[in-house]
Amino acid sequence: MNRASLVGGRAGRSIVTHGVVAGLVSAVVITTTAWLVGDERTALSAGAGAALVLGVLTIGLLAISAVVAGDAALSMAGAGLVYLGQLILIVVGLLVVRGRGWLDGDAFAYGAVAQVLVMQVALVLGYVRGRHSLDVVVAGDAPPGRSR
Repeated sequence: MNRASLVGGRAGRSIVTHGVVAGLVSAVVITTTAWLVGDERTALSAGAGAALVLGVLTIGLLAISAVVAGDAALSMAGAGLVYLGQLILIVVGLLVVRGRGWLDGDAFAYGAVAQVLVMQVALVLGYVRGRHSLDVVVAGDAPPGRSR
């Protein structure tokens, strides 16, 4: 198995592609929906929440790809650090925009939560579509179609 690739082969590329494309599309849909429901301030806030999550989750995807490409013994610790890093980045992003005159906190939160949900579904779909099927024959078992 070639562990040198940062994206991790077919499944990894599929996951990243599905996640980023769905995130970009949903950011536009979230912003447009917020504008239709509210006003420009609502749309800007929801779009900022969606964009923040898109950026953080994309960075996390690339980081977890690097973790998986590394030493297998460090995968769980690395995944924990990536998750903690994502949480910290989202909190820092929220603290940066907190208190701005244009920010509608509810719209920001709704946009961020909607983006997380859309991207998580896309990541699962990317994993399912990119995985490899295995046909394993255990020693002592007869190949399919043959009797012992």
